Amino acid sequence: MQNKGAIQTFAILLALACVFHLSFTFITQRTEAQAMEEAGGDVVKQRAILDSIGNDAALDLGLFSVSYNDAKRREMNLGLDLRGGINVTVEVSISDLLRNMANNPNDPAFEQAIAKAKESQKTSQEPFVDLFANAYQEANPGARLAAPGLFGHANQKLVNGNMSNEEVLNLLRSEADMALSRTFEVLDARINNFGMTQASIQKVGTTGRIRVELPGVQNETHVRELIEKPAKLEFWETYEAAEVLNRFAQIDELLRRQEVAESAAKDQDTTKIPSLEPVPGQESQNDAPEESLAVNAPDLQNPELPEDTSLNTENTEFGAQEDLGPLFRNFVTNIVEIEGQAQYGFGPTLGYTRNGPRDTVALNRLFNRKEVKGLLPPDLKLAWGNKAIEDPNNELIDGQFALIALRSNSRDGSPAMEGDVVVNARFQNDENSGGFEVVMEMNAEGARDWAKLTEKNVGKSVAIVLDNRVYSYPNVNEKIAGGISSISGNFGLEEAKALASILKSGKLPARNEIVEMAIVGPSLGSKARSAGISSLAIAFLLVLLYMAFYYGKAGITADLALFTNLFFLLGALAGFGTTLTLPGITGIVLTIGMSVDANVLIYERIREELRAGKGVKMALADGYKRAYRAIIDSNITTALIALVLIVFGAGPVRGFAITLFLGILTSLFSAIFITRLLFEWQLSKNRSISFSSKATEKLFSRMSYDFVGKRKPFYIVSAVLMIAGFVSFATKGFNLGVDLNGGRSYVVAFDNSDFSTSEISTAVTEAFGGASTQVKYYGDQKTVLLVSKYKIDDQSEEVDNQVKSELFAALSGFYTNPPSEETFVTINENKPENSGIERVETVGPTMARDVAIKSIWAVVISLIIMFAYILLRFRGWQYGLGALAALVHDVVLVLAVFSIFDGILPFSLEIDQAIIAAVLTVIGYSINDTVIIFDRIREYVSEARKGTMGDMINNALNSTMGRTINTSMTVLFVLLVAFLFGGEGIRGLSFAVLIGVLVGTYSSIFIASPIVLDLQKKKAK
Repeated sequence: MQNKGAIQTFAILLALACVFHLSFTFITQRTEAQAMEEAGGDVVKQRAILDSIGNDAALDLGLFSVSYNDAKRREMNLGLDLRGGINVTVEVSISDLLRNMANNPNDPAFEQAIAKAKESQKTSQEPFVDLFANAYQEANPGARLAAPGLFGHANQKLVNGNMSNEEVLNLLRSEADMALSRTFEVLDARINNFGMTQASIQKVGTTGRIRVELPGVQNETHVRELIEKPAKLEFWETYEAAEVLNRFAQIDELLRRQEVAESAAKDQDTTKIPSLEPVPGQESQNDAPEESLAVNAPDLQNPELPEDTSLNTENTEFGAQEDLGPLFRNFVTNIVEIEGQAQYGFGPTLGYTRNGPRDTVALNRLFNRKEVKGLLPPDLKLAWGNKAIEDPNNELIDGQFALIALRSNSRDGSPAMEGDVVVNARFQNDENSGGFEVVMEMNAEGARDWAKLTEKNVGKSVAIVLDNRVYSYPNVNEKIAGGISSISGNFGLEEAKALASILKSGKLPARNEIVEMAIVGPSLGSKARSAGISSLAIAFLLVLLYMAFYYGKAGITADLALFTNLFFLLGALAGFGTTLTLPGITGIVLTIGMSVDANVLIYERIREELRAGKGVKMALADGYKRAYRAIIDSNITTALIALVLIVFGAGPVRGFAITLFLGILTSLFSAIFITRLLFEWQLSKNRSISFSSKATEKLFSRMSYDFVGKRKPFYIVSAVLMIAGFVSFATKGFNLGVDLNGGRSYVVAFDNSDFSTSEISTAVTEAFGGASTQVKYYGDQKTVLLVSKYKIDDQSEEVDNQVKSELFAALSGFYTNPPSEETFVTINENKPENSGIERVETVGPTMARDVAIKSIWAVVISLIIMFAYILLRFRGWQYGLGALAALVHDVVLVLAVFSIFDGILPFSLEIDQAIIAAVLTVIGYSINDTVIIFDRIREYVSEARKGTMGDMINNALNSTMGRTINTSMTVLFVLLVAFLFGGEGIRGLSFAVLIGVLVGTYSSIFIASPIVLDLQKKKAK
């Protein structure tokens, strides 16, 4: 074996990396279990315990130490379907943007064009700007978009009267893109400050949408406010730190004495301490750099202190750290030492947290107390910076958040200026620093106020605040007239772009529209997680037993490689930060089944070499050598399908694809290299190696079935089945899921099973004013899935609440002990079992249309890619067409089963994104099977074996039958387990792939290769 040492080294390093990344999940689970035990099963108390110990070392091995908070940020992420939470897809309202840019948005012609564009958007993939322009020009032939009556006068700095319609369109498209970017910046800041370690936000391709995932969150109202509320940009005057910090010693001493008194009172059980909530909107806040207007200024991310200056880490002015009160236990005051003298720091920075975001919550509560407010200036407003400081060279403040002292200019606590006066902001090269600067422009009113504000604050800082987070506090060097200011601070490109975007967000020109929302309750997520893990364990055990039974000692070696593969796969998922979803668990289960394919290919080759009379050592070497090409070809095709899914999929489907792709890589390494290393070790120890058991020794070794000669009956069977499918497509159609068809979906649990789905459907349809409602059992006879398009065009919170209320009124009579309406509609961890809604999904029509179109394209592109790969790899169009015909056959038959048997089988056969993922997986599996056979045909042809092309195809099919049956059996085992035990969430996906594997195995044997022969004959004629 070549490069044996390098492979061993790589395997060891990979294993260590996996242990490292998986250790964080182990640490968090162990710590959370201990906290739950200490809390006596109370979730609220558990959270309080975890908050209190979050920064303590949860694991300390000397050189390696990690806290619970650090581990939580780096543990394996679980998707919403496994832990509960809220998923939202947001679309920026481009119609609002156009109205804001138009000179006369109330013009009837303008409004008609907007209305027509909205209607066209439901069926078109064109950008909204283009749809509007087409509608306007169609109704007003020859009209110029740059005319003063439309976009010209109101945007004279952007649009001049000489611009062509195409130039104006390009400008509008650019503004639409920038509106999306600004919205993303604002939402990203809000999400980062939401206090969630695993919250995520990402742009959805080029769709103009933003996807937000908040695992573990169930407060829909809070999330809607987070997503939909307008951005609030403000400019604040600031205090110097010395003006405020002299009060902090008094505050700390006051709080310390109160703490002592309350502790004594508590010991006597005479006093109860009231709980204090944090200031709204300040649950978690971060830090921002310090810049200057018109000149350079130090960057707080890398503070440049005066010479002989250092930060005082112990607050020695106020006593030893063990004697500190609640304030200074969580807060490091901005004190510097200059030439041995302690002084308050410069600028508005009061200090820093000691223990990261947890301290911001505790400090907010302290500063919100009445007695503390009484000791602070009445016009003082405290605000945290926007992001954590990144300074690895300064352990004191690295990863900590700065507290900034803002000064209001009136009794009502308002800022000096509102941000809606900013008309433009851009970044450009800073000639002085060599970095970048940001140029900000204001309107006439803003320019006047800005001149007064900067004149008043020369030598001081003015803070730029968005949504109560301080993004920047530049120093004012001089009065700035004219409304144009430059902000410099040795910015990098990304920092300058972000600040310019924030400044332009002062008055977002377009509101956010929620086009999709899914809420999964924690109990439903817990059930799904348990079912998924159970199916994974059972499937793994079955594959281990089957391989040991069929291949004897070599099967046990394959089992060891399978353990290694699962370990590497989980380590890779954790290392890459991949979110594990329910379909992702299905991907792992499928990987387990498919991962033995490479071993089966190698073992069947070795068995052939052994039957040819070779010794074990030679048979091993030749078996691996002759199997490599088929292994690589088959796995490349499956990997290509996974990549298509990654590109076109979203959410759980994309998680499934990533899991499948990583599983292919780890499977190849384990099957090819790990087993080879184990065999080499066994040979070096003179251990005996067997590649079959007595029961399987001669299976498939003497097959000589005439597949080619009997191909026509199979053609007829396939044609009849496909025609039946097409007839069902045309007459019955498909039961499309909410994500492909739009609508509202609810999973509702009852406390009894004394009802039928038809009774539920009738009651809900009546409550929904006659809007048709589909109802099916979901997992058990006490839980149902309801789907309706009732009021789907309006996804506002008011309508959502109204629909839930009407749903409660329709369903409350089916309970033995009806829950209250609040309990029924609320989804949270305190919800009693079987008491109402456990999952909600709402998908608007435009979102559903886009998903449906992307799904169709994903299938079409996959088929094209497979045809092209086979064409290039086997250098014959006959192979490409044969493979393509088999793939089309498989896709049609899988969809035919879902169309024909929907409503007949006792489980849901609706087609959603997961089923599309299953269809693509079937394409990958089927082409995998086909490639193995094609590869053997190519081998026989290249060796110029005797016989006709039909003989060589028959020989190839017979010689690979052992591999075909064994791989199919293992995959079918794991899919059957997933179907039976994986839970309702993956039942449809598992069933689709299960049918696909059966159909794909059939087509690779009886369709693909025989068609190649017929095409070869046609070419010869």
